[in-house]
Parts: sequence; C-alpha cells; structure tokens
Amino acid sequence: MTMVQPSSKVPARWVRVLIEKRLQASEWQPFRWELADVSWCPDLPVDEPSPIFEAGEGQAGCYFRVTLHADEADGYYLNCTSDYPAWFVHWRLNEEAPDDPPRVNFVTLSYNEAGRILDSGELVENLPVDVDTAAWLAAFAQEHFVPEPRKRQRPESFKRVKDRFEGGPGGEGANG
Repeated sequence: MTMVQPSSKVPARWVRVLIEKRLQASEWQPFRWELADVSWCPDLPVDEPSPIFEAGEGQAGCYFRVTLHADEADGYYLNCTSDYPAWFVHWRLNEEAPDDPPRVNFVTLSYNEAGRILDSGELVENLPVDVDTAAWLAAFAQEHFVPEPRKRQRPESFKRVKDRFEGGPGGEGANG
C-alpha cells in the first residue's frame, strides 16, 4: 500500500469525483444527476493545488483532496468495519440554474461526517472504496481510534425500591 502524505504529515489523497447526467422517462424531470465514480489519484502530489477537471458531455466532476483527521477516527472505524466501506460525497445543484452541472462540496470517509451532513438535510451519496483506500483507512483508524470506555451501570436489584420506581438518584421513574 502506498501512503501519500503532504509535508505536514497529515494523511491525504486526491480523488477524482465524477457525477453523470442520467436520462429518465419523466415528464417533469427528463434527467437526474448521479454519483458515478470516486477514484484515488495516486499520481497527483497532495501538496499541489487541485488540477483542472475536464468533464465530458453530460458529466460533472472535480478533483478533491481527502484528508484524514484523528478526531474523526471513530467515524473512519465505523466505515472500515462495515460490510461495504464507502466514499461519501456531498454535492449540490445550483438552485438558480438547475440545468448547470452539480458542484461537489465535500468528500469524506467518515460515517460521522456524512451523518452530520445528512442530518442537516443535505444530499450525500456513497460509492464503495477501492482495496488500497480501504487498507489506508483501516490503518489510520486502527492507529487513532480509541473506544469510549463502557460505563458500568448499577443493576436495578441493588437500588433502593424507592429509587427504582420514583426516579430518585439513579432511578428512571416518572420524575427522572
């Protein structure tokens, strides 16, 4: 596995994101945009600015630098331990010019980041990661992920009857 890192030692990679216009048989919406590909570009130096993306007819896309951050390690861990590790891409259409190609706003490998974007009502699509990216992500998650310590809960049988049913200290009754 080749790990590409900028001089700041923060793990990062350039990816190419491709969104394609798909025709559909609809009177109200003759086409829709759909995430078609996210692929790692190992030949692009991470420290360089984004290269120009040449999209074909009916396509939109860009190059996007994906950087891994230690504080998102739990989101990376969730992704790389899932059955289908994925890229998450947040893109948006120009509401004032809906025929214009969409614009990619964000690309991540973190379940948590993708979830926050979805919670705000935005669109996030996903595609499977390649084997090299999955290994890169798993290595980073393994190094930085620290599971939260489990909090021991006192068994109900050790609580006072009053606390169990009235919501007193440690109880979950009507007042708690």
